[in-house]
Order: sequence, then structure tokens, then C-alpha cells
Amino acid sequence: MASDFLPFLRRFEEGVRQFINGDAAAWKANASHREDVTIMGAWGAHETGWRLAGPRYDWAAARFRKSGAVPAFEYLASGVSGDLAYTVAIERSRARVVDREEPASMCLRVTHIFRKEDGAWTLIHRHADPLIDKTAPAAVLEE
Repeated sequence: MASDFLPFLRRFEEGVRQFINGDAAAWKANASHREDVTIMGAWGAHETGWRLAGPRYDWAAARFRKSGAVPAFEYLASGVSGDLAYTVAIERSRARVVDREEPASMCLRVTHIFRKEDGAWTLIHRHADPLIDKTAPAAVLEE
């Protein structure tokens, strides 16, 4: 790992903690605001460009309620090469979402791509979806 990436990753993890407690501010501060930023979030669909991704982060964070949720990160792979970095992880937490009174377990498989912009690391891509067991081939087909 690059010596400056690990401190950023810890700040990014703190942004995830705040995000799953309903506050997108730190997440957005850690994200690129350029037009090539992308998100494929756990609640489906996708956005490209800060004009769409910024509001999408607000929308997604608003689906969570403050609950003291603390995510656990199981990094499966990571790397840094020049001004690009990536992580592949399982994110686990007990979060409270808008439709539920009690926190519930949430387990996502997540890929992040980061880029150094003007000397600072930023998130440029997030792909997250629920961690599920292996499925039958037809389970991924659209009918």
C-alpha cells in the first residue's frame, strides 16, 4: 500500500460508518466530484457524473437512520499503482433503514476504485450488491 493511501482508507471507512447512520457528508467529501465518477449502489440502478452521483449519495444515505451502526470491512484484495487504487471487500453491519424500527444485518460485496486528484485520494467508483450464495444460471436472466 502507498503510505498516503492507508490513512485515506481509514477516513473513507469512517465516511461509510457515517453514511450507514444517515449522513452522506463525509462520504461525499471523500468522493471525486468529476464527471467520470460512477456508482452502482446496493439499491440498484447506476449513476455517472457528479451531477447525478452527488444527489444519489444523499438519496442512499437518507434510507438509513442513525443507529450507532459500525461497519466491519473484510478486505479480499486491494492495491495501489501510481494514482489509482482499488479495494474488494465484504462490508458487514447492523443498520437501521427507514422502513424498520430495529437494526438488521446488512452484508454487501463491494468494489471501490480510487484515484489521486490534485494530490488527494478520492472515490471514483463504487459497486455494491448483497452477498448471496451461488445461484442457478437462470437466476440472473431477465424474463
